[in-house]
Amino acid sequence: MARKNSVPTVREIATQCGVSNATVSRVLNGNYSNGFSVRQEVRELITQIAEEMGYRPNLAAKNLVQRQTRIISILGYNTVFGWPSNIYQLTTEEAVRFLQDHEYDICTTAPNLIRDDTELPPWRVDGIIVLQECSPRTIEQMEKMHLPYVVINGVSGPSGSVVIPDDIESTRQAIQYLLDLGHRRIAYAGPTPEHRKHMSIPDRHSTYLDELRKHGLDPVRGHDRIFRNPQEFLATVVGREKATAIVAYDHVVAIKILHDAPLCNIQIPDQVSLMCFNDEYMCDIVKPALTTIGAPSRQMGKLAAQILLKQIELPACERKGQTIKLKQHLIVRSSTTRPNLNGNKERLSFSCGRRLGGYDEDVLTDAKSLT
Repeated sequence: MARKNSVPTVREIATQCGVSNATVSRVLNGNYSNGFSVRQEVRELITQIAEEMGYRPNLAAKNLVQRQTRIISILGYNTVFGWPSNIYQLTTEEAVRFLQDHEYDICTTAPNLIRDDTELPPWRVDGIIVLQECSPRTIEQMEKMHLPYVVINGVSGPSGSVVIPDDIESTRQAIQYLLDLGHRRIAYAGPTPEHRKHMSIPDRHSTYLDELRKHGLDPVRGHDRIFRNPQEFLATVVGREKATAIVAYDHVVAIKILHDAPLCNIQIPDQVSLMCFNDEYMCDIVKPALTTIGAPSRQMGKLAAQILLKQIELPACERKGQTIKLKQHLIVRSSTTRPNLNGNKERLSFSCGRRLGGYDEDVLTDAKSLT
Protein backbone atom coordinates (compact mmCIF):
# COMPACT_ATOMS: atom_id res chain seq x y z
CA MET A 1 0.00 0.00 0.00
CA ALA A 2 1.42 3.38 -0.97
CA ARG A 3 2.06 5.70 1.94
CA LYS A 4 1.11 9.36 2.03
CA ASN A 5 3.40 12.07 3.33
CA SER A 6 0.89 13.10 6.02
CA VAL A 7 0.43 11.23 9.29
CA PRO A 8 -2.43 8.72 8.94
CA THR A 9 -5.47 9.16 11.19
CA VAL A 10 -7.82 6.76 12.95
CA ARG A 11 -10.55 7.76 10.46
CA GLU A 12 -8.40 6.79 7.47
CA ILE A 13 -7.58 3.40 9.01
CA ALA A 14 -11.26 2.85 9.75
CA THR A 15 -12.14 3.62 6.11
CA GLN A 16 -9.57 1.14 4.85
CA CYS A 17 -10.84 -1.56 7.22
CA GLY A 18 -14.55 -0.87 6.80
CA VAL A 19 -15.15 -0.42 10.55
CA SER A 20 -16.02 2.50 12.83
CA ASN A 21 -13.55 5.04 14.17
CA ALA A 22 -14.33 3.89 17.72
CA THR A 23 -13.45 0.29 16.89
CA VAL A 24 -10.08 1.29 15.46
CA SER A 25 -9.35 3.55 18.42
CA ARG A 26 -10.19 0.85 20.96
CA VAL A 27 -8.14 -1.83 19.20
CA LEU A 28 -5.07 0.36 18.76
CA ASN A 29 -5.25 1.52 22.39
CA GLY A 30 -5.99 -1.96 23.75
CA ASN A 31 -9.21 -0.71 25.32
CA TYR A 32 -11.56 -3.68 25.73
CA SER A 33 -13.49 -2.33 28.72
CA ASN A 34 -17.29 -2.16 29.14
CA GLY A 35 -17.93 -5.36 27.25
CA PHE A 36 -16.25 -4.26 24.00
CA SER A 37 -15.11 -7.13 21.77
CA VAL A 38 -14.04 -7.57 18.17
CA ARG A 39 -13.40 -10.61 15.99
CA GLN A 40 -9.80 -11.82 15.77
CA GLU A 41 -9.62 -11.27 12.02
CA VAL A 42 -10.86 -7.67 12.34
CA ARG A 43 -8.31 -6.93 15.07
CA GLU A 44 -5.50 -8.34 12.94
CA LEU A 45 -6.68 -6.35 9.91
CA ILE A 46 -6.73 -3.09 11.89
CA THR A 47 -3.23 -3.59 13.30
CA GLN A 48 -1.90 -4.64 9.88
CA ILE A 49 -3.36 -1.60 8.07
CA ALA A 50 -2.17 0.73 10.85
CA GLU A 51 1.36 -0.65 10.54
CA GLU A 52 1.37 -0.39 6.75
CA MET A 53 0.18 3.22 6.90
CA GLY A 54 2.79 4.15 9.53
CA TYR A 55 0.21 5.09 12.14
CA ARG A 56 1.40 6.46 15.49
CA PRO A 57 -1.02 7.30 18.34
CA ASN A 58 -1.87 10.95 18.88
CA LEU A 59 -0.66 11.47 22.43
CA ALA A 60 -2.43 14.79 22.80
CA ALA A 61 -5.79 13.21 21.93
CA LYS A 62 -5.04 10.23 24.14
CA ASN A 63 -4.32 12.54 27.07
CA LEU A 64 -7.77 14.08 26.80
CA VAL A 65 -9.56 10.84 27.52
CA GLN A 66 -7.20 9.09 29.93
CA ARG A 67 -6.24 10.05 33.47
CA GLN A 68 -2.67 8.81 32.93
CA THR A 69 -0.47 9.52 29.94
CA ARG A 70 2.20 6.87 30.69
CA ILE A 71 4.73 9.59 29.86
CA ILE A 72 7.61 10.75 32.06
CA SER A 73 9.52 13.93 31.25
CA ILE A 74 13.21 14.28 32.05
CA LEU A 75 14.32 17.86 32.65
CA GLY A 76 17.97 18.80 32.36
CA TYR A 77 18.81 18.69 28.69
CA ASN A 78 21.53 21.33 29.17
CA THR A 79 22.96 19.50 32.17
CA VAL A 80 23.42 16.25 30.26
CA PHE A 81 24.75 17.65 27.00
CA GLY A 82 26.38 20.88 28.15
CA TRP A 83 29.36 19.45 30.04
CA PRO A 84 31.92 16.84 28.89
CA SER A 85 31.40 13.30 30.12
CA ASN A 86 29.25 13.87 33.20
CA ILE A 87 27.53 11.53 35.66
CA TYR A 88 24.08 12.16 34.19
CA GLN A 89 24.55 10.18 31.00
CA LEU A 90 24.64 6.81 32.79
CA THR A 91 22.06 8.09 35.28
CA THR A 92 19.63 8.95 32.47
CA GLU A 93 20.26 5.66 30.68
CA GLU A 94 19.40 3.64 33.78
CA ALA A 95 16.31 5.70 34.60
CA VAL A 96 15.00 5.43 31.04
CA ARG A 97 15.56 1.68 30.93
CA PHE A 98 13.69 1.16 34.20
CA LEU A 99 10.76 3.37 33.18
CA GLN A 100 10.46 1.73 29.78
CA ASP A 101 10.47 -1.70 31.42
CA HIS A 102 7.39 -0.46 33.30
CA GLU A 103 5.74 0.63 30.04
CA TYR A 104 6.30 4.36 30.32
CA ASP A 105 7.37 6.55 27.43
CA ILE A 106 10.08 9.15 28.04
CA CYS A 107 10.34 12.67 26.66
CA THR A 108 12.71 15.59 27.10
CA THR A 109 12.82 19.15 25.83
CA ALA A 110 15.37 21.92 25.33
CA PRO A 111 13.52 24.87 26.92
CA ASN A 112 14.13 28.47 25.97
CA LEU A 113 14.33 30.18 29.37
CA ILE A 114 14.89 33.53 27.70
CA ARG A 115 11.36 33.28 26.32
CA ASP A 116 9.70 31.01 28.90
CA ASP A 117 10.00 30.85 32.68
CA THR A 118 9.43 27.11 32.96
CA GLU A 119 11.02 23.92 31.68
CA LEU A 120 7.84 21.86 31.87
CA PRO A 121 6.76 20.37 28.52
CA PRO A 122 3.65 21.85 26.87
CA TRP A 123 1.83 18.51 27.14
CA ARG A 124 0.58 16.44 30.05
CA VAL A 125 2.93 13.99 31.75
CA ASP A 126 2.54 11.70 34.75
CA GLY A 127 5.79 12.70 36.45
CA ILE A 128 9.13 14.47 36.17
CA ILE A 129 12.76 13.54 36.75
CA VAL A 130 15.03 16.57 37.15
CA LEU A 131 18.75 16.22 36.45
CA GLN A 132 20.55 18.45 38.97
CA GLU A 133 18.46 21.61 38.69
CA CYS A 134 15.57 23.44 37.10
CA SER A 135 14.30 26.99 37.38
CA PRO A 136 12.56 28.11 40.60
CA ARG A 137 9.44 28.76 38.53
CA THR A 138 9.44 25.14 37.33
CA ILE A 139 9.57 23.84 40.91
CA GLU A 140 6.83 26.26 41.89
CA GLN A 141 4.60 24.98 39.09
CA MET A 142 5.24 21.30 39.89
CA GLU A 143 4.34 21.94 43.52
CA LYS A 144 1.19 23.85 42.59
CA MET A 145 0.09 21.16 40.11
CA HIS A 146 0.84 18.36 42.64
CA LEU A 147 2.95 16.78 39.91
CA PRO A 148 5.14 13.91 41.18
CA TYR A 149 8.84 14.67 40.67
CA VAL A 150 12.29 13.51 41.76
CA VAL A 151 15.49 15.58 41.58
CA ILE A 152 18.77 13.79 40.96
CA ASN A 153 21.77 15.49 42.57
CA GLY A 154 19.97 18.74 43.36
CA VAL A 155 17.35 20.24 45.66
CA SER A 156 13.57 20.10 45.49
CA GLY A 157 10.48 21.78 46.87
CA PRO A 158 8.50 20.42 49.85
CA SER A 159 6.74 17.57 48.01
CA GLY A 160 9.62 16.55 45.73
CA SER A 161 12.14 13.81 46.45
CA VAL A 162 15.91 13.97 46.07
CA VAL A 163 18.51 11.32 45.23
CA ILE A 164 22.03 12.60 45.74
CA PRO A 165 25.60 11.35 46.25
CA ASP A 166 27.01 11.84 49.74
CA ASP A 167 29.70 14.42 48.93
CA ILE A 168 30.61 15.08 52.55
CA GLU A 169 31.32 11.46 53.41
CA SER A 170 33.13 10.86 50.11
CA THR A 171 35.43 13.85 50.72
CA ARG A 172 36.26 12.43 54.13
CA GLN A 173 37.06 9.15 52.43
CA ALA A 174 39.35 10.86 49.90
CA ILE A 175 41.30 12.75 52.58
CA GLN A 176 41.59 9.67 54.78
CA TYR A 177 42.92 7.63 51.86
CA LEU A 178 45.69 10.19 51.25
CA LEU A 179 46.46 10.42 54.96
CA ASP A 180 46.79 6.64 55.13
CA LEU A 181 49.32 6.82 52.29
CA GLY A 182 51.38 9.22 54.42
CA HIS A 183 50.50 12.56 52.82
CA ARG A 184 50.38 15.60 55.10
CA ARG A 185 50.49 18.42 52.54
CA ILE A 186 47.21 17.90 50.69
CA ALA A 187 46.05 20.57 48.23
CA TYR A 188 42.56 21.13 46.87
CA ALA A 189 41.82 22.18 43.26
CA GLY A 190 38.37 23.77 43.12
CA PRO A 191 35.92 24.20 40.24
CA THR A 192 36.55 26.26 37.12
CA PRO A 193 34.57 29.41 36.20
CA GLU A 194 32.59 27.24 33.76
CA HIS A 195 31.24 24.94 36.47
CA ARG A 196 27.64 25.63 37.39
CA LYS A 197 26.84 26.46 41.00
CA HIS A 198 26.07 23.30 42.92
CA MET A 199 25.90 22.15 46.53
CA SER A 200 28.92 19.88 45.98
CA ILE A 201 31.15 22.98 45.66
CA PRO A 202 30.82 24.15 49.29
CA ASP A 203 30.32 20.60 50.62
CA ARG A 204 33.59 19.24 49.22
CA HIS A 205 35.60 22.34 50.04
CA SER A 206 34.37 22.74 53.63
CA THR A 207 34.85 19.03 54.33
CA TYR A 208 38.42 19.24 52.99
CA LEU A 209 39.11 22.00 55.53
CA ASP A 210 37.35 20.20 58.38
CA GLU A 211 39.22 16.93 57.82
CA LEU A 212 42.64 18.57 57.69
CA ARG A 213 41.94 20.55 60.85
CA LYS A 214 40.69 17.43 62.59
CA HIS A 215 44.10 15.86 61.98
CA GLY A 216 46.00 18.99 63.00
CA LEU A 217 47.01 19.88 59.43
CA ASP A 218 46.91 23.19 57.59
CA PRO A 219 45.21 23.57 54.20
CA VAL A 220 47.50 24.28 51.25
CA ARG A 221 47.36 27.80 49.84
CA GLY A 222 45.09 28.03 46.81
CA HIS A 223 42.35 25.79 48.19
CA ASP A 224 39.76 28.61 48.21
CA ARG A 225 40.31 29.91 44.68
CA ILE A 226 38.57 29.34 41.39
CA PHE A 227 40.64 26.98 39.24
CA ARG A 228 41.66 28.86 36.09
CA ASN A 229 45.18 27.85 35.04
CA PRO A 230 46.73 24.43 35.75
CA GLN A 231 50.29 25.71 35.50
CA GLU A 232 49.68 28.58 37.90
CA PHE A 233 47.97 26.18 40.28
CA LEU A 234 50.91 23.76 40.16
CA ALA A 235 53.37 26.61 40.65
CA THR A 236 51.55 27.57 43.83
CA VAL A 237 50.68 24.27 45.46
CA VAL A 238 53.64 22.14 44.37
CA GLY A 239 56.40 24.67 43.72
CA ARG A 240 55.88 27.03 46.66
CA GLU A 241 53.61 25.16 49.06
CA LYS A 242 55.28 21.75 48.57
CA ALA A 243 52.04 19.77 48.39
CA THR A 244 52.52 16.02 48.01
CA ALA A 245 48.91 15.31 46.98
CA ILE A 246 46.05 17.09 45.19
CA VAL A 247 42.31 16.44 45.45
CA ALA A 248 40.55 17.86 42.38
CA TYR A 249 36.91 18.96 42.38
CA ASP A 250 36.14 16.68 39.43
CA HIS A 251 37.64 14.76 36.51
CA VAL A 252 37.66 17.83 34.25
CA VAL A 253 39.95 19.73 36.64
CA ALA A 254 42.12 16.65 37.26
CA ILE A 255 42.67 16.00 33.55
CA LYS A 256 43.70 19.64 33.06
CA ILE A 257 46.29 19.23 35.84
CA LEU A 258 47.46 15.91 34.43
CA HIS A 259 47.86 17.45 30.97
CA ASP A 260 49.94 20.45 32.13
CA ALA A 261 52.08 18.73 34.76
CA PRO A 262 54.82 17.71 32.26
CA LEU A 263 55.11 21.35 31.14
CA CYS A 264 56.14 22.13 34.71
CA ASN A 265 58.52 19.16 34.95
CA ILE A 266 56.21 17.58 37.50
CA GLN A 267 55.72 13.85 37.48
CA ILE A 268 52.45 12.36 38.71
CA PRO A 269 52.43 10.48 41.06
CA ASP A 270 56.19 10.43 41.72
CA GLN A 271 56.27 14.07 42.82
CA VAL A 272 52.63 14.70 43.62
CA SER A 273 49.65 12.33 43.85
CA LEU A 274 46.42 13.34 42.11
CA MET A 275 42.86 12.16 42.67
CA CYS A 276 39.42 13.54 41.84
CA PHE A 277 35.67 13.14 42.12
CA ASN A 278 33.53 11.62 39.32
CA ASP A 279 34.82 8.41 37.77
CA GLU A 280 33.92 9.34 34.22
CA TYR A 281 35.16 8.52 30.73
CA MET A 282 38.91 9.10 30.31
CA CYS A 283 39.73 8.62 34.00
CA ASP A 284 40.93 5.06 33.42
CA ILE A 285 42.39 5.82 29.96
CA VAL A 286 44.71 8.74 30.68
CA LYS A 287 48.23 8.04 31.92
CA PRO A 288 48.62 7.69 34.77
CA ALA A 289 45.05 6.48 35.26
CA LEU A 290 43.24 8.62 37.80
CA THR A 291 42.32 7.53 41.29
CA THR A 292 38.73 8.70 41.75
CA ILE A 293 35.69 8.88 43.96
CA GLY A 294 33.00 7.46 41.69
CA ALA A 295 29.40 8.67 41.88
CA PRO A 296 26.79 5.86 41.82
CA SER A 297 25.36 7.07 38.51
CA ARG A 298 23.32 4.02 37.55
CA GLN A 299 22.04 3.51 41.08
CA MET A 300 20.85 7.14 41.22
CA GLY A 301 18.95 6.78 37.95
CA LYS A 302 17.20 3.55 38.88
CA LEU A 303 16.35 4.68 42.40
CA ALA A 304 14.94 8.01 41.15
CA ALA A 305 12.72 6.14 38.68
CA GLN A 306 11.52 3.72 41.38
CA ILE A 307 10.65 6.57 43.75
CA LEU A 308 8.82 8.45 41.00
CA LEU A 309 6.61 5.49 40.06
CA LYS A 310 5.68 4.97 43.71
CA GLN A 311 4.77 8.66 43.99
CA ILE A 312 2.62 8.44 40.85
CA GLU A 313 0.60 5.60 42.38
CA LEU A 314 -0.22 7.63 45.51
CA PRO A 315 -2.89 10.32 45.84
CA ALA A 316 -1.40 13.81 46.00
CA CYS A 317 -2.36 14.19 49.67
CA GLU A 318 -0.28 11.12 50.61
CA ARG A 319 2.93 12.01 48.79
CA LYS A 320 5.85 12.93 51.02
CA GLY A 321 9.21 14.14 49.78
CA GLN A 322 12.34 12.29 50.86
CA THR A 323 16.08 12.77 50.49
CA ILE A 324 18.29 9.74 49.90
CA LYS A 325 22.08 10.06 50.03
CA LEU A 326 24.06 7.35 48.27
CA LYS A 327 27.58 6.25 49.11
CA GLN A 328 30.32 6.96 46.58
CA HIS A 329 33.21 4.56 46.04
CA LEU A 330 36.97 5.01 46.07
CA ILE A 331 38.59 3.62 42.91
CA VAL A 332 42.37 3.40 43.33
CA ARG A 333 44.48 3.70 40.19
CA SER A 334 48.06 4.71 39.40
CA SER A 335 47.85 8.50 39.91
CA THR A 336 48.29 8.18 43.69
CA THR A 337 51.11 6.70 45.75
CA ARG A 338 53.02 7.32 48.95
CA PRO A 339 54.76 10.71 49.15
CA ASN A 340 58.29 10.90 47.80
CA LEU A 341 59.82 13.01 50.54
CA ASN A 342 63.23 13.10 48.85
CA GLY A 343 61.61 14.43 45.70
CA ASN A 344 60.12 17.36 47.61
CA LYS A 345 63.51 19.06 47.83
CA GLU A 346 63.71 19.20 44.04
CA ARG A 347 60.32 20.83 43.52
CA LEU A 348 61.58 24.33 44.18
CA SER A 349 63.55 24.28 40.94
CA PHE A 350 60.78 23.33 38.53
CA SER A 351 59.65 25.76 35.84
CA CYS A 352 56.52 25.84 33.72
CA GLY A 353 56.43 26.00 29.95
CA ARG A 354 55.18 29.61 29.88
CA ARG A 355 55.43 32.65 32.10
CA LEU A 356 53.12 32.53 35.10
CA GLY A 357 51.08 35.49 36.23
CA GLY A 358 49.64 36.10 39.67
CA TYR A 359 47.28 33.45 40.92
CA ASP A 360 43.63 34.45 40.70
CA GLU A 361 42.24 35.56 44.03
CA ASP A 362 38.56 34.76 43.40
CA VAL A 363 37.12 32.60 46.16
CA LEU A 364 34.67 29.75 45.82
CA THR A 365 31.04 30.81 45.97
CA ASP A 366 28.34 28.84 47.75
CA ALA A 367 25.74 27.02 45.69
CA LYS A 368 22.48 28.93 45.61
CA SER A 369 19.27 27.21 46.56
CA LEU A 370 17.12 26.32 43.60
CA THR A 371 13.91 26.84 45.49
